[in-house]
Parts: sequence; C-alpha cells; structure tokens
Amino acid sequence: MKTKTFYAILILFIIYSCNNDNNALDVEPIPDLILNNLIELNSNIPQDFYNDLTFTNENTGYAISRLGKIVKTTDGGSTWTSLNSTVNFYLKKIQFVNTDIGYVIGGDNTGSYLLKTINSGQSWSVINLNSIEKGFPTGLYFKNVNEGYITGNNLFIKTIDGGENWSNVLQRQSNDNFIDVKFKDNNYGIATTNTNNNYYKTTNGGASWQSIELINQNNLTQIYFSSGKTFIKSGNQLVDIDGGRSITLPNPVSKVQFLNATKCIGIGQHYETGFFPYGDILLTNNNWTTFIQKSYQFSSEAGDFTAIAKMNNHKTMILGTGQLYSKVITLTY
Repeated sequence: MKTKTFYAILILFIIYSCNNDNNALDVEPIPDLILNNLIELNSNIPQDFYNDLTFTNENTGYAISRLGKIVKTTDGGSTWTSLNSTVNFYLKKIQFVNTDIGYVIGGDNTGSYLLKTINSGQSWSVINLNSIEKGFPTGLYFKNVNEGYITGNNLFIKTIDGGENWSNVLQRQSNDNFIDVKFKDNNYGIATTNTNNNYYKTTNGGASWQSIELINQNNLTQIYFSSGKTFIKSGNQLVDIDGGRSITLPNPVSKVQFLNATKCIGIGQHYETGFFPYGDILLTNNNWTTFIQKSYQFSSEAGDFTAIAKMNNHKTMILGTGQLYSKVITLTY
C-alpha cells in the first residue's frame, strides 16, 4: 500500500513539474490558427499609439501608450477605463507580477522613470531612475515583487526592493545600448544590445553576466522563449541562440508571440500604393515556413499593430492604432 502511495505521489509530482517547466513540451494542444477567428471588438478604447499590453487574468488587462496613457479593461477588451498615470511622457513596457503589483517604464528628455502600482492601477508612484542618458528605458523584467531589471541606453540596472533603489548590473558598466531583458526561469536570463553583435547571459539568477558574441548578427532587440529555445530578434531574423536554425520573418512583422513550438502570431504594418500603411496580423502553424495574413485599413489613415498579449491559454489580444482611432482584435484558438 505504501509503495502504491509513493508511486502515485511521484506521478503527480512529475505531472506538476512538467506543467511548470518552461522547457517542457506543450501539454495542451493548440488547433491550427485561422483568420476567421480574428474578431474586431466594438470597444471604447481611447485613440492612442499603444506600445505594450498585459493581462492579469482573461478579462483584466492594461495597455500603455506613447503619450503617457494607461488604460484598463475588466471585461476582456470591450470597455476601457483611463487610469491616472500622473505622467504625459512616452511609456514603453508594462508588467504585472500579480493582480495588484505592476510596473511601467518610460521617459523623455528629463530622464528615465519607473511607474509602480500596488492596487491594480488605481494609483501610481513615479520613481526617477537617475540615468545618465536622458530618454526612455526599453527593457523591463521583474522576477518577483522585489527583484527586477531595466535596460536602456547605457542603462542596465537591478533592484531587490521593488524598485525603490537601483544598482548597476555589470561591475564595469558597459557603454552598450541595452534593449531587452528577460528571464526564462529563476536562473537563466538574457539581455540584448544593438550597439554590437553581442548579448549578455546569466545562468545564476543575475549574480553574474557573460558577454557573448552572436556571429554575423547585429541590432539585437527582442527576446523570446519558446518550447525550451531562446530566440533573439535581429532585423527580420529570429536567431535561435541555442544552436538551431534561424527563422526569417515576413517583412511586415515587428513583434511576435509564440503559442508553442510551431504556432506563432506576428503583428506590424506594410505599405502598398498610396501614402498610408496597412496594419497586419500574420499567423503561422509551421514556424513561419508558411503563413496567412490579414491586413486592415484604418479609414485612409496610417495603421499599425503595436501591442499583443495572451488573455488565457486559448485567446490573444492585439491592439492596432491609426491617427483617429484604435482597434482591438482578439484571436481564439
């Protein structure tokens, strides 16, 4: 009886470990992505250029704009409320570590700043990062409520007290223009630069970082983790730094979202005849060997899709912006 109990517990432990391991195979299958599942919501989202989007559950989401706006939905994107960010400068990235605590980075010619909420966006405190270079930071990642990282021009800093105090990550601070920073798990993290063809890697939770050269690549930007692999965007290439093949993205794609090892969403814009571009959403079911594409016109104005986030394991939201209004698109799968 004790033996049976032991094996039952062991099986449950293995299942739990696989479901919580970023390197595990995808447990829940995803059907093929199709354009018919793209739905434009009748939404009151304020017109703005939204840089980033995140969800704390399938209905509650936050978006940030280039004009300092933070908006929130609690019904899956149909209605949005403008929150009092207390700022009017460029906001770049947003992350919530739980339902209450969230962080936003942004800035202007007066400096770089971190915005923090501890009450689900009802109020925000503004923390001056006192960076040498003015402008706005570009990368944000908090491992938990206390430990976080921010990157930017000559900026790679770390906090261990929830953003109140910051220190340089590198012992001899690099002059690189740092772009993005992300952790795959508690130990493995990546930071990219677009100054040279190098990126930084840690395997001990950020205690030390190693500079690694990425041969024949430059302008390294976004970081993506998918099915145990690490991809860094370099131009229109997704470079698998773990030794696999690089993926060439279609020209309109500026951001991607991996759903599993083969299925992915891309967003961006393209130009045809005339002055104004079209906003584009692209879907692939075979890791960009082939793809399907839907283009949106924004009533004779410039259109672009600039923010994307998963709402749950079977639904994603995409935000698009024109000069007069913004679009809210959902994709179910």
